[in-house]
Amino acid sequence: MHMYTERFYRNWTQSGCLATFRVVAGESDLQIYAEKDLRRVALSCLVGLRERLCSHIALNPLFLRSLTPVRSSSSDPLVRKMEDAGAKWNTGPMAAVAGAIAQAVGEELLSHSGTVIVENGGDVWARFPEPLDLLVYPGEASPLSSGIPFSVDASQGVSVCTSSGKVGPSFSLGRADSVTAIHPDGAQADAAATALANRIRGARDLTGVVESVAAIRELHGILAVCGESIGIWGGIRLRKEA
Repeated sequence: MHMYTERFYRNWTQSGCLATFRVVAGESDLQIYAEKDLRRVALSCLVGLRERLCSHIALNPLFLRSLTPVRSSSSDPLVRKMEDAGAKWNTGPMAAVAGAIAQAVGEELLSHSGTVIVENGGDVWARFPEPLDLLVYPGEASPLSSGIPFSVDASQGVSVCTSSGKVGPSFSLGRADSVTAIHPDGAQADAAATALANRIRGARDLTGVVESVAAIRELHGILAVCGESIGIWGGIRLRKEA
């Protein structure tokens, strides 16, 4: 979820003794935590990913614009991941782009650092040995505007992606303050957050959405906020304070 240019929420992820650096290419602006400064490796990976996506979009402009699933004959693993996620959650492939890129860059860095956290516009992919503390921000107008602190298990690699019908310029058909989806795959988590946020038009929809996620068990967790109501399921542990 693209929130604000100053991205103050980046201070919410604990970094300990990790090196912290920023990598920017085009619209992609990544904050990365690793055991050492790997900005050159990260930038090279990010530029390569963006070049591949831009080349695909130039030949397949619907990939960029569609709000519904798109299938192409591309064998590019990033394109395929985004198309698969869109098909799974009934979104356009670009609904998965931030999470997919965060994971791709993060996994590239794992050969240089056992611990990696990549944040891309509010979507996070992490491999972290301890429970990873995060804070979801439902927006200034929310009764929970101070944020909701929670932890997830990132020991095997996890993606934490958030969509909103009220915060930031990202397109949403719903009115949720925020929907956070947890999944090992970044594209799946990102597309799921978008799809589930689209379904929440009011607080009355929270229970149904969370129960549907629990029933199909396609996600590892969900945290949804609408007004004063919170819906939560799966591998998310709420914390008492930020």
